Amino acid sequence: MNCIIIGTGKIGVDLYIKCLKSKNFKKVFIFNQSKNSEGAKYCLKKKFNYSSKGIGGVIKNLKDAKIIFDATSAKSNIFILKKLRKLINNKYFINLTPSINGEYVIPYINTNKIPQITNLITCGGQTSIPVINEVKNILGPKLKYVELVSNIAAKSAGKATRDNIDEYITNTERAIKKLTKVNKIKVMININPAEPPVNMMNSLFFELTKDISKKDLKKIENSISKINSRIKIYMPKYTASTVGTIEKKILRISIEVIGHGDSLPTYAGNLDIMTSSAVHLSNSIHD
Repeated sequence: MNCIIIGTGKIGVDLYIKCLKSKNFKKVFIFNQSKNSEGAKYCLKKKFNYSSKGIGGVIKNLKDAKIIFDATSAKSNIFILKKLRKLINNKYFINLTPSINGEYVIPYINTNKIPQITNLITCGGQTSIPVINEVKNILGPKLKYVELVSNIAAKSAGKATRDNIDEYITNTERAIKKLTKVNKIKVMININPAEPPVNMMNSLFFELTKDISKKDLKKIENSISKINSRIKIYMPKYTASTVGTIEKKILRISIEVIGHGDSLPTYAGNLDIMTSSAVHLSNSIHD
């Protein structure tokens, strides 16, 4: 099958390379609106199957594609889906932007056939929701509050990431509530300018209504081992680990994400987990 990528930013370019490496696609097309952008120049230099004809070009080539990946921005996604929604009857639209369009999907959780319009949430959502979901299943009503703090390298945060901070927080919180049924949640993101750049690191804080038991802690540790094994299938350097209790009622779990190093530096795990999740989902789609 063939696919179309919309957007030539960091995510779009990396996704193109991952799609080429995947055995799922015969042809990969990539579109944007300007040949003068940095991403477009890279696509031209590397002789990608690239066009600057924007959404008009996408529409003309829809018949040749089974999957459309949107790697633009939250604002652009709203415009793009309005144009394409009625034209993708037998196709799949995978949203890699932090807009609210589409049904939330986490490869770790969603093992059934994927929806026609899929929302991959955010890097924070993809990395943390599997852990939050498992912890919630173990602790049940004893879980009172969850806080997610994402720390990413400034060099891995492009214009779209910085422009979409509000959407990032809103969409991540909304997805966590919907997929894990945890209602009291707070999401924060720190764009770290440190040199050398830091790897993506998430810190999850779980507040309980009473002291965590050794039995529950052991269950959580075993569950985290299972999470790591499954996510490493498509993100080999994803590592969640139990840091321990800050106080008897507060549990901390850390998640480090290191990328594949395709077109992105390995510290850009925040971007890499989005493209890796998107390509991994395509395994469930066939002509």
